[in-house]
Amino acid sequence: MERIMVLIPACNEEKFIGKLIKEINEKYALKVIVVDDGSKDNTYLEAKKYAYHVISHEVNKGKGESITDGINFAYDKTEYLILMDGDYQHSPDDIKNFLQMDYTNYDIIVGRRRMNFLNMPFDRYLTNRTTTLVTSLLATLKVFDSQSGFRMVKVKSIKRLNLKYKRFQIESEMLIKAGRVKMKIGYVPIQTIYGDEKSKINKILDTLRFIKMCLEMLWD
Repeated sequence: MERIMVLIPACNEEKFIGKLIKEINEKYALKVIVVDDGSKDNTYLEAKKYAYHVISHEVNKGKGESITDGINFAYDKTEYLILMDGDYQHSPDDIKNFLQMDYTNYDIIVGRRRMNFLNMPFDRYLTNRTTTLVTSLLATLKVFDSQSGFRMVKVKSIKRLNLKYKRFQIESEMLIKAGRVKMKIGYVPIQTIYGDEKSKINKILDTLRFIKMCLEMLWD
């Protein structure tokens, strides 16, 4: 069994995915699992060149289901997973921040961005502050950067949470459920990177999904 592997959910990321995996391989020699979530471009082919394993969804199922499928595949193959996005908004350089931490003392370590109006689009900043506040209340502990998908998880701990949400809500769901059962959550600094790529978050639909999740978890 591996000590640490990397899991990347990806949809239409042919521009970055090969470069990202290659850089991870060269810098850290970590095996990379990619979940190609119904891409319409060459994401699968680019990932296959460098990844340890590529899971392919014929249709788009959402980031949450991609992460869940990746965790299920990795369950008996590694103790820890580093989760990161495939669009290069998570820098491979920051993986070292997780590795240098005493990660064995934590169930989840979240990459925490330095967020302000200068380095983050205003709507993203406002959304992140709001969802982080709500997530903190539901988790019954102080949460920082609930929307950060760059995180390191202990695989057995995450499996115990029985994550069920299929799309972007999974990142908040993970922290809420972990907080409620008193799992240990830590944070490491990561870069705040925003390029010209269009966000895959649907501002209306995903906001409604987040609200629906929160209402359901109030009674959970």
